[in-house]
Amino acid sequence: MRVKKFKGSLLLILALVLALGGCGNQAQGGADNGGSEAKSVKLKISTNVPPGHIWTQTVNKFKEDVEKQTDGRITVEVFPSSQLGGTNDVVQMLNSGSVDYAVIPTAFLTSSYPDLNAWFMPFLFEDMEDAMKMRGTDESKELLKVFAKDQNFKGVDWLFTGNHSILMKNGKMDSPEDFKGKKIRAPGTQAITDLYNALGASAVSMPLTEVYSALKTGVVDGINASVNSIASQKYHEIANDFTLLNQTAFNAVVLQSNSTNKKLSDSDLELINNAMKSAVDWGNDEAITELEENMKKVKKTDLNIHKVEDIKPFLSVKDEIYQKYSEQSDIIKAFIEKAQD
Repeated sequence: MRVKKFKGSLLLILALVLALGGCGNQAQGGADNGGSEAKSVKLKISTNVPPGHIWTQTVNKFKEDVEKQTDGRITVEVFPSSQLGGTNDVVQMLNSGSVDYAVIPTAFLTSSYPDLNAWFMPFLFEDMEDAMKMRGTDESKELLKVFAKDQNFKGVDWLFTGNHSILMKNGKMDSPEDFKGKKIRAPGTQAITDLYNALGASAVSMPLTEVYSALKTGVVDGINASVNSIASQKYHEIANDFTLLNQTAFNAVVLQSNSTNKKLSDSDLELINNAMKSAVDWGNDEAITELEENMKKVKKTDLNIHKVEDIKPFLSVKDEIYQKYSEQSDIIKAFIEKAQD
């Protein structure tokens, strides 16, 4: 009888230990993907722009919201100014999962993903706000899918900055004839290069760090520039004429590593997805305000600011480029048609 009682007591003790152990595991967040609310997570985000740029401010807004909503259980590290490397380096980190998010200028990715040239069709958007209207369309969502075909990351959303116009050391640029023979620094995006070549100019690609010196010394006659870049980089110190041609939009794509999903519970994933959308909404609204403020600053400089009243002389070049890219890509064709609507 005593042996049976002893065995019964031992089994009861073991059952209690296992039950308590299970509760401990749940308290530490060791449950499955749908129920580990207590799990601590660290996310990393890369941008190629300085801390003060609206795109870095946007991811800092995301960081603030996520950490606040989770009481610091999920932390976010922001690496601005290409601290983690150039575009190719960051793309590899997204693939490996060592970086969770990255904000990369769309222009930097067009060589690998030609469909992204859709954003740089000339004279497609009247201004930045006009370009922003495409953000939530099915056509722009289709562009976000181009990354999922062969990579371990996906496109999440679009961040904008001011449309690009023409800043020249000397001379306004309000007709195609003004471009002939000029050397203009531009992003290495094929659609923008095609535009300048069609106008008789030469598109020159160079790192952003070399642009100020190149314009000052005459290595280039002018540069693709937004109002924001003139204000932040002080290009007005070395140039005389700024023509508001608004020839192309300029934005960045927010990318997320697919590996990030694996280290988050379903509820956490929903939280950070909502926080990112909210941050991008905020960033794009702030970009409009920033553009208005920077325009006021630029107008106070010695720059001669020219507004192009009639772009009709540029339309033949525009139509030529639209036809070329529409024949190359059904995605770009649909994007152009939607934007024109």
